[in-house]
Amino acid sequence: MDVYLSKEGYTNLPLQRGFEDIQTLFTALGFAKAYTGDNCFICGGYARYCASPRPEPTPANDVDVYCETEKVYKYLVELFSNLTVKHENEVSITYEPHDMYKGKIIQLIKPLSNGAIVTTGTRKNVLDNFDFTVVRACIISEDTVLVDADFEHDERQMLLRLKNIHCPVSSLLRCTKYAKKGYYLPPMHALALFEDWDNRSEDYKEKLKTFLTSSRNGEELSQEQIDELEAMLRID
Repeated sequence: MDVYLSKEGYTNLPLQRGFEDIQTLFTALGFAKAYTGDNCFICGGYARYCASPRPEPTPANDVDVYCETEKVYKYLVELFSNLTVKHENEVSITYEPHDMYKGKIIQLIKPLSNGAIVTTGTRKNVLDNFDFTVVRACIISEDTVLVDADFEHDERQMLLRLKNIHCPVSSLLRCTKYAKKGYYLPPMHALALFEDWDNRSEDYKEKLKTFLTSSRNGEELSQEQIDELEAMLRID
């Protein structure tokens, strides 16, 4: 049997399903782009669901919206002001489901560019920052999704291929989350998490272990500690 070799870059796949449920949102994002001149787009789990070549792909719980600039982000905050905020942190604003958007949970990702953490810029800038190939997907039209070059193969095989590790602990937690959905982490990719941990500074390891131990013991963390922990664990 031929061994599959990982590829670089991105390609387009046909959108298979799910557009009707986000058509109103997609149209709203188009208005935002026309008004501000800057792009905003749906990336991640919902885009994966729309592009998956499997007959019955794992559904996505929410719809993640990314912004090319702070300008278009602020426009969307105003546009969504009629929605109820379910949760907000330094990374995103999550809104309660609304009939206007077919009951989908919209998660507006804040535009960040902090070292290795990038949640703003072009579609490819944003997708490059994602960890798994199977979530490196972005809806670009009602019939096309931009995906990682390995997306189709890995989604068919339900394989977790890591191309970016911000934090080995957060990546491990995401691996277990996707494993519950039926995805598989090959041993060599699991090894990459341990290698990444080994290459971290002792200061980074001690901070993370201290925070996690405090959380396990029920100790109350300060807001500064919580913010730092979120930054260490931050993902797409």
